Amino acid sequence: MADTGGLLLRWLSEQGAGSLSDVKQGMWWLAAKHSQDIEPGAPGRWLRDAVSLAHMDIDWRNRRWCAAPPVLTRLPQARGLAVLSGSRTAAFDARVTQAGQDGLLELFQVPSARPPRDIPLPPSIIIQFDDEAGLASWAAELGVSYTPCFALQGAALLPPLNPGAPTSAPEFGKPLEYYDLERGEYQPVPRPQGEGLYRLKRRDSKRVCQILRDGQWYETSHEQGVYLALETRNRAADVLRWRSEKDCGRERFGTLFVDWGYPLPDLHRRVTVMCCGLAPRINAQAKNLAYDNVPHAVAAKIAQSLGQHLGENDE
Repeated sequence: MADTGGLLLRWLSEQGAGSLSDVKQGMWWLAAKHSQDIEPGAPGRWLRDAVSLAHMDIDWRNRRWCAAPPVLTRLPQARGLAVLSGSRTAAFDARVTQAGQDGLLELFQVPSARPPRDIPLPPSIIIQFDDEAGLASWAAELGVSYTPCFALQGAALLPPLNPGAPTSAPEFGKPLEYYDLERGEYQPVPRPQGEGLYRLKRRDSKRVCQILRDGQWYETSHEQGVYLALETRNRAADVLRWRSEKDCGRERFGTLFVDWGYPLPDLHRRVTVMCCGLAPRINAQAKNLAYDNVPHAVAAKIAQSLGQHLGENDE
């Protein structure tokens, strides 16, 4: 499945937009041509990583997606490196290839490591440059938007937690699941078990998340709901940790670790991924995701936005 990720991104880019159900079917068809061992949750994980890498945007509530426009942005203090994100049509790929051959800037295709039973991600296009003015000029010639540093800009704009729109209580007698914060998974329950995060199916068969707090039900996403549930319980859980790099002069940069069961919301995850241009590393033994080249200031903003204390990882 060496080029599956690139083929998927090409297909999505040419399509432009559509329904999540259709894109998942297409992903299964393409992935199955290369491997029969893809896990059931692999398409969902691929889509979330593609959102984090700024290749696409997804309206999870309405089950729609669209390809994101190409954007060039610097990585924070990454020794003259930038990343080119967004859609990659055949015509755009041809322009990028020609630009690389012209030798104005040096381009590298860097893969994000994923387990064998996941669908491979498209390689990230990392660009090495000498001066920012030249980088911005190159972006204009290529016809893409240029952002000085999305990670730093986005971190400054991260919103605080919000319960969302008020909604009605789950229908009595219908299947209901409660999110167990200790186990990091949903558990079937016969009725609401008090304040916390719940998952249910609406009458239109769409699966949605709702949170109960202060006696009121609110619509939410799974990721936002997890941190709202932690906040409701007055728990600054040790689920976000940051470890500094050891190199001299790099003490303000490091790795952000996020425990399984406490996924970052889409915007927070995109800000974190755009610190290095690669999807997070999966640490199966430690049961966490590791985001590299994250400035301490960005990690602190993420924790603050989610109502959490940023712990330290000294391992």
